[in-house]
Amino acid sequence: MINLTRRKPIWIDSQRPLTQWYSSALGQSILDRLEVQLEGSLSEVFGYQGLQIGNMAPDRDLFKSSGLHRRIILDAPGSQADIHADVLQLPVASDTMKLVMFFNTLDFCDQPHQALREADRVLADDGQLLIIGFNPLSAFGARHALTGWRGKAPWNGRFYSRIRVTDWLSVLNYRVQSSDALFIRPPINSKRLLRRTRHLERVEPWLGGLGGLYVLLARKQTLPLTPSKRQWRRQQRPNVSVSSFARAQETAALRKSDQKPS
Repeated sequence: MINLTRRKPIWIDSQRPLTQWYSSALGQSILDRLEVQLEGSLSEVFGYQGLQIGNMAPDRDLFKSSGLHRRIILDAPGSQADIHADVLQLPVASDTMKLVMFFNTLDFCDQPHQALREADRVLADDGQLLIIGFNPLSAFGARHALTGWRGKAPWNGRFYSRIRVTDWLSVLNYRVQSSDALFIRPPINSKRLLRRTRHLERVEPWLGGLGGLYVLLARKQTLPLTPSKRQWRRQQRPNVSVSSFARAQETAALRKSDQKPS
């Protein structure tokens, strides 16, 4: 009897199968398209250092178009990386990264909220979080629904929609700067068929929302809080959502008080 029960993927266990999948013809085609997308997404990201979580393409520098001075790669033990650790407990000091990249991290993490909290902790004020994930509203999502029970990467992951991820980020007080889907071609692992369907990329501006992958870039919003309040914000962040309307009212009140004659 076939067991159709789907287990929650464990990030550490998923990294090696994902690396092997990205070395396939389909995976390489996706990486080619992803590099083009990141050239635009990261062109205005500047700072000292960034953290890439997940190194499924060790021969490619996904940060090359950014203005970051240093790239640190974190992956599961046994992989090619600067740091070997679990995404749920990053051995990285707080407030030290200008950019954190999640490379299919949420798709294969059994505790995605904890992973996001860890990324938020290590990001500096006004830092940016780049999330790359599989789009459930695509041909990739259809194949995931049909074959995910077989337990083979990447179809055994948990594909989250951009709307859901955006909601999670809003709770952590992040502002989404860009959100794009890419790779409209079908998930077929054949060089010949992938070449023959390359022309489909021309319709991405109109059907881009159906792309197999999405790239979402969000900025950390930091309020001018006192040190004691800043510590409270970190401890309670998963349960706190700051109202942008309230912030706007506070800013208007401060400006009005500054304009009063002394």
